[in-house]
Amino acid sequence: MFTNEIEFDETITTILDDGGQYEDVQLFIDDNEVYIRQWNEARNQHELISMSHIMFQELLQALKKPEGSYILR
Repeated sequence: MFTNEIEFDETITTILDDGGQYEDVQLFIDDNEVYIRQWNEARNQHELISMSHIMFQELLQALKKPEGSYILR
């Protein structure tokens, strides 16, 4: 299950684990960057990953490709 929320300056997507095994994953997309975060119970804080929109597009494309090295144009 997931939710999409559109705020004034960003879109927030939250992916929930239907089995309850993993913490929710949140994806924040604004005009400048993309952030992915997930709660880390052991550290009692969110783990945060930030990347450019280009890197995020490459991540999405990588999921569709077989093993190998690619350059997107």
